[in-house]
Amino acid sequence: MLKIVKDSVLKVSRSFGYDIVPLREMKERDFALHLRELLARLEIDCVLDVGANAGQYRDFLRDRVLFDGTIVSFEPIARHVEALRERSRGDAKWHIEGYALGSRDGAMPINVMVSDQFSSFLEPDHARVDDYAGLNVADHTETVTVRTLDVVLPALQERIGFDRPYLKIDTQGFDIEVLRGAGDILPAIKALQTEASVRSIYKGMPRYTEVIHYLDERGFDITGLYPVSRDSALRLVEFDCVMINRTAIGAKH
Repeated sequence: MLKIVKDSVLKVSRSFGYDIVPLREMKERDFALHLRELLARLEIDCVLDVGANAGQYRDFLRDRVLFDGTIVSFEPIARHVEALRERSRGDAKWHIEGYALGSRDGAMPINVMVSDQFSSFLEPDHARVDDYAGLNVADHTETVTVRTLDVVLPALQERIGFDRPYLKIDTQGFDIEVLRGAGDILPAIKALQTEASVRSIYKGMPRYTEVIHYLDERGFDITGLYPVSRDSALRLVEFDCVMINRTAIGAKH
């Protein structure tokens, strides 16, 4: 009965040009709509999901952005790789790469945190934000393979078959290292998003101004800024920064 009432209310509201969105979904709604339009305008045929964790971003793309193209998820932590590969069996366009991306090929220890969404190559720093002190603390470390996008992207394009990639990076303070390992292929990235830090929660992580300046110098312009987290005083801790390649704009207009 409740579902019938809900469907009727939604139908009436949409007939007047309005959409009713649950409060819990408001945070993601504008971001999803923006990405839906951006990916469609640029004819994106593959999303590179760097720092996949348990596959949350894939779910966001499929369920909220309504992206039905290829997704390549990069994740180095062993238990997540295993779970992602199991999950991907139900999605033929979802490919799992079980390694990290960085500025050079090799192997590095990664801190697997108590709350593993915080797992990072960097050490936690609670000096400016203590809200996550019980969660952003190392449970153990794993030594993982690190590769560069400059090396792996051409091989992935040949193996999977895509031409117009979108790059998403969420590596808990390591995003700029991923970008430094993508210097040769960045011109081929039509648009991207990076999680930028306003109040550092890791030692040595770059501030948002450094990351945005780095990308601005390489031909990317901001299309949207979306808060990820705030501290207990409502100060912004991190946000997702979406940027478009200027050459992609020129190609479309």
